[in-house]
Amino acid sequence: MKVMRIALIALISIVGIYLILCIFGPKTFETSKSKMIGSSPETIFKLVSNFKEGTKWSPWQKKDPNMSLLIEGEPATVGHKMSWESETQGSGQQAIMEIVPNVSVKTSLQINGWDGMSTAMFNLEPKGDSTMLTWSMDGGNLPFMFRGIMLLMGANNALNEDYEAGLTSIKSIAESMPK
Repeated sequence: MKVMRIALIALISIVGIYLILCIFGPKTFETSKSKMIGSSPETIFKLVSNFKEGTKWSPWQKKDPNMSLLIEGEPATVGHKMSWESETQGSGQQAIMEIVPNVSVKTSLQINGWDGMSTAMFNLEPKGDSTMLTWSMDGGNLPFMFRGIMLLMGANNALNEDYEAGLTSIKSIAESMPK
């Protein structure tokens, strides 16, 4: 009986701690990273508006070079789409929703097993001979019980690291291309 009581107290304590984590966990899943790139918006736009070019800089494709990809539609147009399957990086699809040539690309992002749709955005802002590239993602509101998991897993930190790696790769590629 004493063991059952201790187990019950331990279980209630764990649930209580998790509920506290949910209270303080992130209410939304979003991130935004920027990087100054010594290249024109036109050059960078070609890299971020064509999923085939994305294979050169995507942090997730670098983590899984065996990722299976299906790319459809005309690059740099609404409806251009990429679907992927990966044992280590998950599976899903991404499609261009809105596009302003050399200014912005907005995509829908659906990850298998994740309810709802996220949006990702690339904004290009000319700054003299360089371009400020901002990559953002809005995953919407998180359900209360999921907030604790996000806090424990450090999901925003992991996503920020991936975005930083992707921006660094884009910078390297864009700055090595002929002007």
